[in-house]
Amino acid sequence: MSPKVRLRASSRPANRPYDELDRQIISLLQKDGRRPNTEIAHELGVTETTVRKRIGRLVSENLIKVVAVPSPEVMGMTMSAIVGITVDRTGVGDVAAALEALPQTRYVGYSTGPYDLIIEVFFRSHEELLDLLSKKLARIPGIANTDTSVILKVTKFAYEWEIPEESSEALGDEALQRPGA
Repeated sequence: MSPKVRLRASSRPANRPYDELDRQIISLLQKDGRRPNTEIAHELGVTETTVRKRIGRLVSENLIKVVAVPSPEVMGMTMSAIVGITVDRTGVGDVAAALEALPQTRYVGYSTGPYDLIIEVFFRSHEELLDLLSKKLARIPGIANTDTSVILKVTKFAYEWEIPEESSEALGDEALQRPGA
């Protein structure tokens, strides 16, 4: 006689890493990343254990990151710029890696259009930006050209965005069931 095994279907389709409860937890954490699990659980009508396990899974599967993001202004980084970078025939990956290593760089992205890479940099003064452009970027092999736009005023600086809701029809009936953890 073989033992009985109960399988519990997940409410997450194989191609969707989040379900509705995950999305709600993430939404609350985006508003306050230090919000206690007990408060989240109370608001969502689930147990603290469920919230703790969900957050643990989301973090361990690299679906979310919980980090402290200092305000650039408080850190003295009162200026920022977007730099479009054209790379010569050498590897774009090597140039991207060199850009990632620069302390002023907050964002590096591969791009379509006139630039191969786009970076966002923060700095304390025009002199720091000049040093970055004329010395640090000039030392990186493979950079053919840069085009810099200094940001004059920031009207929105946010790291949160909505995770799109899927209709229960698209996800199937199992999306309506909430797993315990």
